[in-house]
Amino acid sequence: MLDLSLKGTDLTPFSAGVDCDRLRLFALVTGEENPLFWDEAAAQARGYPSLPLPPTFLFCLEMAGPRPMEVYERLRVNYAHVLHGEQHFAYHRLAFAGETLHFKPRIVDLYEKKDGALGFIVWETRVEARDGAPVADLRSVMIVRPPQPQSGHPAPRATAPAAEPGLPGLAAGPITRHQLGLYAGASGDYNPLHIDMDYARQAGMPDVFAHGMLSAAYLARVLTRWAEPAALRRFSVRFEAITHIGDEVHCQARATGHCIEHGEPCLTLALTARNQADETKLTGTAVVAAAARSAP
Repeated sequence: MLDLSLKGTDLTPFSAGVDCDRLRLFALVTGEENPLFWDEAAAQARGYPSLPLPPTFLFCLEMAGPRPMEVYERLRVNYAHVLHGEQHFAYHRLAFAGETLHFKPRIVDLYEKKDGALGFIVWETRVEARDGAPVADLRSVMIVRPPQPQSGHPAPRATAPAAEPGLPGLAAGPITRHQLGLYAGASGDYNPLHIDMDYARQAGMPDVFAHGMLSAAYLARVLTRWAEPAALRRFSVRFEAITHIGDEVHCQARATGHCIEHGEPCLTLALTARNQADETKLTGTAVVAAAARSAP
């Protein structure tokens, strides 16, 4: 049972920075092809002061902070029983290598479903620049569930999902243990559920499984190779199912309409990541500024 009285609790603020070498490693591990994220000369030629942070990297900085387990410690939740449910980003401006960013996390909601069998932890983090100007707002939804013994997962059919009309998609994988270890190092997310087989089995899983944010980074690549990084206004993902060792990740995006974001005309997109058996692993949405959408 979650201690619902902790709703509204501020967590410990902290500061974090990142250098070009770490961003280059992240780009390498996630297969980023857009040189703006790994070639500082290309980024500066585009008018950026240095390498921009990829769309999901602010969450990586939060997970690599001085107290990444603080929310679970305060709630007395066993981290082995936590799964990532949703992740949302609202961007106010790009952040770049060499900056020091300030993170201010806060538990904004706690609730339960199924007579307390499932708990939901929602925290939001304001990310600010050195001068206090807003950089982004993050919203994380974590699901606490009891361990569920599993003997294994069925081998997916070796067929690629059918392509849908929309932006050019991409395929990544198959996911390997080595890939998960590399992503842990590049992102700073060392959750043992993804890299320690014994820990994963003690938590009721048949094996380690992929970080949800690895697949989210693949989905973000569909956007950043189509639109200028500075054009992205919002990016949200919902984790529908676990991505297992051996899974491929097939990412697609399609335009769904138009909207006005802070007085600015924008395009809305629907995102999907499926494995080679056409099983949906992630769904998501994005908002991209129409005027700033020139392709990299």
